[in-house]
Amino acid sequence: MKTMVPNLIATLIGIWLSYAAVLDFSRVETSRWLVYTAAAAVIALALWSRRRDFAKWPGTSSMAASLALIAAIGMGQFGLLSHLALFWVVFFSGNIVAVLSFWAAIYRPKQIPTSQA
Repeated sequence: MKTMVPNLIATLIGIWLSYAAVLDFSRVETSRWLVYTAAAAVIALALWSRRRDFAKWPGTSSMAASLALIAAIGMGQFGLLSHLALFWVVFFSGNIVAVLSFWAAIYRPKQIPTSQA
């Protein structure tokens, strides 16, 4: 159960990012520090969960999506990325984090006992 907590929190952050991109994008553009904080929290949660998860790739993918989000928000802040591109980066980063973190939270393979010969 303790291994699920960081993944479930990251799932909620990913859902919020997707929500913010679709329904409240003006807040994303005006409160960039909130998106920076969410992305940094996902990176910290992914590092925490990778130590205990069965598969390491969901945490690594969530970190990569969060790093891309941080880079995109920074580029958007300096006018190097259009609003449309920024929307899609926030939207897809949120979706990637939400889906992969939730998958990592619920995926628990059965332990196959080894036979002793």
